[in-house]
This record gives sequence, structure tokens and C-alpha cells, in this order.
Amino acid sequence: MNLDNFDLNLIRVFLAIAKHRNVTEASRELHLTQSSVSHALARLRSLCNDPLFVRSSGAMAPTVAAQAMIEPLEQALKSVRQSLGHATPFDPRTSERRFNLLLTDVGQNAYLPALLAYLGEHAPSIGIDVLHLPMDGYPKAFADGVADLAVGYMPTLYGGFHHQVLFTTPQVCMLRADHPDIRQSISLEQYLAATHVVVEPPGRGPGVVEKALGKARLQRKIAVRLPNISAGPLIVRRTRHIMTVPAQIDVFQGGLTGIVFLPLPFDVEVMDIGMLWHERTHNDPANRWLRDAMVEIFSDAGADSAATEAGHNP
Repeated sequence: MNLDNFDLNLIRVFLAIAKHRNVTEASRELHLTQSSVSHALARLRSLCNDPLFVRSSGAMAPTVAAQAMIEPLEQALKSVRQSLGHATPFDPRTSERRFNLLLTDVGQNAYLPALLAYLGEHAPSIGIDVLHLPMDGYPKAFADGVADLAVGYMPTLYGGFHHQVLFTTPQVCMLRADHPDIRQSISLEQYLAATHVVVEPPGRGPGVVEKALGKARLQRKIAVRLPNISAGPLIVRRTRHIMTVPAQIDVFQGGLTGIVFLPLPFDVEVMDIGMLWHERTHNDPANRWLRDAMVEIFSDAGADSAATEAGHNP
């Protein structure tokens, strides 16, 4: 069979006749004239070198060859429709889709537990694969089709992708509850005199705290630099070091024992925590559902972060 000039509409005609066993009924379903359907059937017979449908008891009965073609052509037409954006609506309750999420260590601690709890209730068969890359590797991950969604503080990447802010969070000072020098509040003098644990993720430039201190021409004493925040609370709890962190760290982890959070003694720009996704998944029903779920999960996070900024003593 020569498929160089094959018309996909012939598949629709074939399947309509197979369904109705009648050329007239097939033409009604396809919104074509009966003569157009008869002409298409003649082309199919010529291409397949088989009558395909023969009259039997007042109906068009499929031949053995036609019967063998029905299911494969149904699947082929379904695949074409899905590829052209006419896929079956996404159902999170039954879907077994796996999403690849770009998350920093902060995101894994602060956002992932809440997302997984939501999925357990609303989409129990959906899976999550976390990708941990330097932030300057995010564009390539999206371009290569490796990542479905990124969540976190990513203002430098907003220009090249679709994005949506989920909530804003202030920065707070994290220290041990029984700190010998700092009690109910922290002054600027105490902040600058203290020794600090600082997180500097690979691939990301200066954070909001560095920018605020630099603008005021202030400098803090850095005792420890970490590539991620994981060890931060443990270090703070066992030393006199303090740490400046996004307020949502405590909000989403449900409280860190032996740790207190105090408002900073200077103004720092709030952080926009948002989602980032590529144009290729912008209209994907599954990706859109995941984005809507993230909005629902974190809709009140900004208010919770503000409460933490006001002071929290577990």
C-alpha cells in the first residue's frame, strides 16, 4: 500500500462504517454526504485491495481483513487525536502519571510534604520524582523535557518561562531556644555581632539578605557556609550560631523543636515563592491540574509565614 497521499479522514470513514454497518448512518455521524462516504469507501477498497464491507442481511458486514483492522485503526486515530491536543481529560483520581519536580533542599523540606499529603487524598496513584539541580541548570532541564515543574524562589528565571507566584515569605532569624545572648528579640548590634550559618546554593546569585546588608553597607560574621539548609537547624540547635531563613521553613515542617524564630532587625525584601514551567507543558491538562493543586495547597501560606515572622517559640 502506498501511503504517500493517504488521507487520515479515510480512517474516520472506515471506523464509522464499521460502527454503524450502514453508509447512510456513517455519513450522518461524519457530517458528510452519502456519496462522499461511498467515494471514500471505494478509495479504501482500492488501497487495501479488499472489499472491506459486503452486504449481508441488509447491513454492511466487515470482511475478515476489515475486522482485523478495526481495533488497530481505533488506537491509531486515538493516538493522533491525543498528539493534536484532543486527549481524554486528565482524571487525577485514576491517573498513574509521574511528575518530575525541580526542588531545592528548602523546597523538599518546606513544600514536598504538603504536596504529598494532598496527592494522597486527591490523587493516590500519582507519583513524584524530585530533581535536585543547581538553579542555573533549570533552563536545560526544561528544554530537554526532563522537568515538569519547578517550585521555589527563582526570580532570575521568570523571564524565560511561564510562572506564577504562590505566596510571599519574609526572612526570619533562626536560633536555639536557650541561646545565651539573644532572648525575646534581636537587635541589629546583636545580629552583626553573632556568628552566622549561611546557605549558598550552587548556581544562584546573592540572596535577599546579602542584598539588604550590602545596600546598608553592613557585614555579618559568617562561621559556616552550606550548599543547602539540611544541616542548618541541627547546627543552630547545638551552637551559638544563628541563621537567617525563609519563614515558611517552620510553617511547613510543623515546628522545629528547640528552635525559635525572631523578626530581623532590618528590612529585607520578601521572597516570592512561585512555580515555573515550560511552554511545552503550558496546555497539558495534567500539568495544569498540578499547578492548580499547588495554588490550592499554598493559598494561605503567606499569612502563615507572616505569623511566624511575628515570633514563634515551640
